[in-house]
Amino acid sequence: MRSTPPEQMKAIAGKLADAESIVALKDMFNRVGCGNTRAESVEGVSADSRSSYLFNSNIVGVEDADVILLIGSDPRSEAPVLNARLRRANVAGGTRVASVGPTRDLTYPVESLGDSARDLETLASGSHPFFETMKAAERPLIIVGASALRRADKDAVMKAIHALADATGVVADDWNGFNVLHDAGGVVAALDLGFVPSTSAAGVSDADVSFVYSLGAEAGIEKSPGAFVVYQGHHGDVGAASADVILPGAAYTEKAGTYVNTEGRAQRAMPAVAPLGSAQEDWKIIRALSETVGAALPYDTIGDVRRRMEEISPTFARVDDVQPSMWLNGATYAHIGAKESKIDASEAFGTSVTNFYMTDAISRASATMAKCTKAHAAGAP
Repeated sequence: MRSTPPEQMKAIAGKLADAESIVALKDMFNRVGCGNTRAESVEGVSADSRSSYLFNSNIVGVEDADVILLIGSDPRSEAPVLNARLRRANVAGGTRVASVGPTRDLTYPVESLGDSARDLETLASGSHPFFETMKAAERPLIIVGASALRRADKDAVMKAIHALADATGVVADDWNGFNVLHDAGGVVAALDLGFVPSTSAAGVSDADVSFVYSLGAEAGIEKSPGAFVVYQGHHGDVGAASADVILPGAAYTEKAGTYVNTEGRAQRAMPAVAPLGSAQEDWKIIRALSETVGAALPYDTIGDVRRRMEEISPTFARVDDVQPSMWLNGATYAHIGAKESKIDASEAFGTSVTNFYMTDAISRASATMAKCTKAHAAGAP
């Protein structure tokens, strides 16, 4: 790190990273002059407006909606608890549900509006009959799946969805029905803490990166061929296999940590067992490393780290509560130009979960989940 220019460095926070380790990694990289930091699961998502990346209606709030539109989401595999709420809204409340994206049995009736981005464009333009259905609804609601945030044309897609939300009254004075359904525990905290590329990282391509610091990330490392890779984490598979140095971190069951769910609710995890072997709590590893590279972080206890988190975002000052966020009426993506606004109409919306039993490094290392995957492939329900 001492011998690498800051503009040739990159830090990636993985799907299971806790907020304490994310803020420590961000502060260390910023202190050495590098702003090329990003979350593994949602590269390029704007962190400027919190309402643009949260599940604003809250999980229980979906039952108050009278019309629901799913975009690029399969809630039965991505969020079974939410899917149960959606079923209850439909069966008990008569809520109408439609989808632009994958079609499968969600355990309740779903009207398919197509699966391509072209179908979304048609709906957003107002030329599809369901546009009027949403506009006439008292509490219309949109759920955007995580897969939509990983498309190459994600900016154009999100701009179209924001325009649709504003045109159909999805957000009102007493109702915010715009929702993003994240599928990873570390994503929202990373966005809340501003773990996104700074202006200094603009124009820096992965080909220019010669040093990658992976905080439990399994994806995004291969984009920087020939780079020196540090992997800090546990249960590592792809990320650890491609690393030059491995720093053993603790799993969520082995450390105290803060996570923010898809609603924007900060929650605390407590250790159930001690870390194995020489593994340490992740923020402590980064704190020790920061001193070694000459950029010592100004905190020595987890209380100090959490006070730093609260300085960045008030979300972390009120654990277990959801902080209301302001809707900016599509302004989040208003800067997207005509070229960037072009949607790839040929690419269909999918789901972010291809194997329900293996969605992260921990479940992929599980013998039990391997048996479930094998049984499912053989035709078991």
